Amino acid sequence: MALLTAKSDDLDILEFFHDVADAAADALDAVGDWSLSGVRTGQYNADVLVDDAITRLLEHAGVGILSEESGARGFQWPLRGDELIVIVDPIDGSTNASKGIPWFATALCAVDSQGARVGLIAEQSGSETRFSAVRGGGAVCDGVRIAPSGSADLDQSVVGVSGVPPAHAGWWQFRALGAAALDLCLVATGALDGYVDFHDHGVWDYAASVLVCEEAGIIVVDAFGRDLLVGDPTERRTPVAGMSPDTVDALVALRMAQR
Repeated sequence: MALLTAKSDDLDILEFFHDVADAAADALDAVGDWSLSGVRTGQYNADVLVDDAITRLLEHAGVGILSEESGARGFQWPLRGDELIVIVDPIDGSTNASKGIPWFATALCAVDSQGARVGLIAEQSGSETRFSAVRGGGAVCDGVRIAPSGSADLDQSVVGVSGVPPAHAGWWQFRALGAAALDLCLVATGALDGYVDFHDHGVWDYAASVLVCEEAGIIVVDAFGRDLLVGDPTERRTPVAGMSPDTVDALVALRMAQR
């Protein structure tokens, strides 16, 4: 297997990501223990098992790694030159997975010195749906180009949320689905009209999906005006996404009111 750097071809990186997602799926098939690991709050033994399978492949590819389950290694932030890192969430929505709720994914995002470059979100409950994007190359779902087609007016919108929303939010309906990486991809397809995080997330939860959204024409910001792409595993962010500036502004205002 060839080492991956910032000089690698985008499609080679994406093909590698599909192989990594396949390895993660195989590891998930072998999971028999959905108990908590006791190492980190909310971490399951399955998270660790799948992370081990993924990071072995990433190490062989010679990239830096920023993983929810095993932290950061092999890079300095900000990136320089030919450095390439992969931000990975082995099982986004692992509580869903532990409860048998079919909405969880493996998320992978290649980042170079210019920012997010290649992203893949592989739904792992059995549908085998895969969202991907290449910087400057658009976004696809299972090989078909995607673009939003929903409502731009908040009072007619179905909005995805994480955390507890306010009682009177001004939208038509909301959905709390429990897997931020997949939830954001639904905004990219138009299945959801927006997304707002009423809690916060690590970069592994959203990095790949932000690239998918942006390549599909969706606006994504941090509710508090910070850079979404970070290299520190201890930093948290609050992503908000929508089809239009007005929708995003309204969702940001809702989130700010909950501060």
